[in-house]
This record gives sequence, structure tokens and C-alpha cells, in this order.
Amino acid sequence: MSPRLLILLLSTLFLSRTLRAQNRPEVNIHFSNLLATYDFVQQLSADRPDNRYKQLFAGSAYNRSPYRELIQQMDTIRLYESYAYQDYPTGQKIPGITTAFIERNLIHATSLTGFKQQSFGIVPNEELFGLCRILSAFLPVYDSLIYQPNRKAFEEKLNALSAFVGKANLAHFFETGLRFYHTEWDQDISFDIAVIPSVNEEGFSARAFLNNAVSEVPLNFDNNEVLFSVLLHEIYHILYDGQSLRLKQDMAAWFGENRSMGSQYASLLLNEALATALGNGYVYEQLNGAADTTDWYNVRYINLMARRLYPVLKSYIAEHKAIDQDFVDQYVALYDTSWTRELDHLFKNRYVMADSKEVLQYFIQQYPHASMYESVTPVNADNLSRMQQTPITKIVVVSSDRIAKLQAVHKAFPELKQWQYDARKDFVYTTMLKDKTRLFVINCVRETAGSLLEQYYPKGRIE
Repeated sequence: MSPRLLILLLSTLFLSRTLRAQNRPEVNIHFSNLLATYDFVQQLSADRPDNRYKQLFAGSAYNRSPYRELIQQMDTIRLYESYAYQDYPTGQKIPGITTAFIERNLIHATSLTGFKQQSFGIVPNEELFGLCRILSAFLPVYDSLIYQPNRKAFEEKLNALSAFVGKANLAHFFETGLRFYHTEWDQDISFDIAVIPSVNEEGFSARAFLNNAVSEVPLNFDNNEVLFSVLLHEIYHILYDGQSLRLKQDMAAWFGENRSMGSQYASLLLNEALATALGNGYVYEQLNGAADTTDWYNVRYINLMARRLYPVLKSYIAEHKAIDQDFVDQYVALYDTSWTRELDHLFKNRYVMADSKEVLQYFIQQYPHASMYESVTPVNADNLSRMQQTPITKIVVVSSDRIAKLQAVHKAFPELKQWQYDARKDFVYTTMLKDKTRLFVINCVRETAGSLLEQYYPKGRIE
């Protein structure tokens, strides 16, 4: 072997080891007093169902007008704004959301002053300063009613979870996800998990955003394997979101080039199916030595796709392979195209256009579990143009000026060229579009959109 070749080989080996090391971030788990207080005030909102926090506050000396007014003010503070990443395929990149930055700063700040300084400019001044005034007033309330009475149990719970996370090697599972998703990470960016020990007695929550995760865990909860797998499920959503623009565009092309008429709806299901198969499937099995025999997700389509995909995913992980076109093709082949005839599945990713807000509210109430949801009024050419470019189920409900609006719908979609209709009659018409999504046109003369859907599809599916 020549000296030059040996140097090249050693350099390549060193670079490979360096890249692998950089994939494994520092993982921190801790309690955040500011975040816990923020969550506490939200628990007291009139919009929240009855809970242990409300009961403790109601029976305390703090249940006075000044504090009740601050709770009401919390509901009016406008912390949420978002912005889209324009070049990414639809639904493939989480928008920038101001509440995520606010909560990350709550997790990292060691004082209210520090939080205020870090968060300045994220939201308008009056909103930020209003939030800080509420937190300042409620920090001693949370400490008195929640933290101090449960301090020993809180610390024991946090120590137990920290020990479990270390033993379970979360960093290893994080790296496994990075490799499969082919997502770049930098070791200088830690992943920080904020645990909020909860005085509520049932259930736990887990969510992830940016480089953070938050888990609210009841003090009597001890199934750390389930908690850990759900936590990783949420973290895998972050890794999916972090894929490069080039890879997102390649994946959109792989799904688009697939010949299956169900490939677009399979694409819309991919994020949840992967996170479930990885977190609730792979991670849980690695921790327990056997796969979970109960449902992995409470939505039928996601649960079934995760289970069908699991053997393929396991082989990719075992071979240290990243997601590629062959994986996408195998995934689409496993997708059940009969689901594209079920309204519950079709309406999980939907764009609704109607003449009245009551119609929009109907779809929210009847189909509340939506992964992607856009709605707009009224029915007009500009809105139809935007809808036409969005590759999710499209629902147009016409209830006024029907002749002109149905003509606009007819003109907006080339697939309707041969469509014949009578604007004087109630009807529901549906067809598949070029982007492999389904269009519904609902004409309401005497009937409502809901009653027409029930009449046309009594079994909840297109026969």
C-alpha cells in the first residue's frame, strides 16, 4: 500500500469516526421552574377541564380577584405567530412558531430576567411583558401550592427519570434516528428534556420542538419504558422535520413517481407511521426484549401502517441504512389504498373552502383529529387557485351564488372538464385529481354539507 493511499485511508477513517461522534448530542434532563409555572397558569384557565391544580388553587388563600384576573389575562396574551419555509414540499417542514421559542427560553432561563432578555423581539413587547408579569405573580403561588408540598416526591421522580434515561441510552436512540432519517445534527446542540412532575393522577404527556422535549409525568406513574418510547416518538418527529431541503424534495419526487394512486395519501401518513414504528415499536422492543402487543397508536391507519412497516424499518436500522427511494417504494406497497375511500382517512389532511364559517366548524367538530388542516371563506377564484396547488384532500362547499361559484370550481380544476351538474339541486361530487388527492364538491340548496355527506356516504366511505 502506498503512503499516499494509507494517509487517505486513515483520513477517511478519522473523518468517519468524527462524523459519527458529532451525531450524538449531549442529552440533558431537568426540571424548569419557569416552564412549570407557565404550565400551572395554563392549567388554571377556564378553557381547561377540571383538574387537581384548579382544586388546589380554589381552596387556597390565592383564590382572590388579582390572581383570577391574571388567569383571565393569560388567555388573552397573543404568543402564537408562525411563518412557513416556502421552498419545502407541503407539510414537510414545521413552520417557525413563536411559542416554541418562548417555551425553549423558559426551559433554559434560570431567572425571569434572563427569560425576558432572551425572548425580547420574538413577540410584541406588550405580550412578552404581560406574560412576564403573570409569571412573576404566580412563581410563589406555584412554589407554595405545588412544588414545596411535593418537593421530595418531585425530586425522587426527576432522579428516577434521569437515571432511566441514562441507563436506556437515549443518545444512542437519537443517533439511530439521525442515521435513518439522514438528518444532520451538531454535537454543540444539546437536546434538553424538561420534566414537569404532575399532581394530576392519570396520564402523561410528551411533546418535542426545536431541540427540546417536555414531558408532564404524574408522581405515581412508573412505566418508564412506555414513557421513554413515547418521548422518542416525539423526538423522531423533530428529526424528520430536520431533514435537508434536498432530501425533502427527493422524497416528494419518490412518492410522486410511484405508480400507486394512493402514494400521496401514503406520503401524508409517513411522518406519524415512522415515528410510531421507531418509538413505540423499535425503542420499546429494545428496552423490553419484546414488541408491544397492544396498539401502538390510537389512530387506526397510523397504527396499522407502523406495524406493517416495522419489519422493513428494522432491517434498515440493522444495516445502518438511511431512508431512500427503495424504502419509500416498499412503504407505498404496504399502504392500503382502500383507505382512500374512507372519509375519516381522507379528511385527516384537508383543505376546506366554504361560503360560511358554520360549514368550516362542522368539519372541525366532525373530524377533529386532523394532521393538516386549512380552511378559508368564501368560494372564489383566488382561493380556488391556492387550494388547487395544495396536495391534500380538497372540499368545496357552495351554498350561495351557486351558478357563478360552481363555474369557478369547474374552471379551476382541469379534471372537471367533462363534469355535468345542475346548480339547482343538492349534490356531492367527488373525483381524483392529478396530484393523487381527492376533490369533493358539495352543492347545498336545501340540505347542509353534513346531511349531504351522510346521505351520499352512509357507511362513511365512497362505495
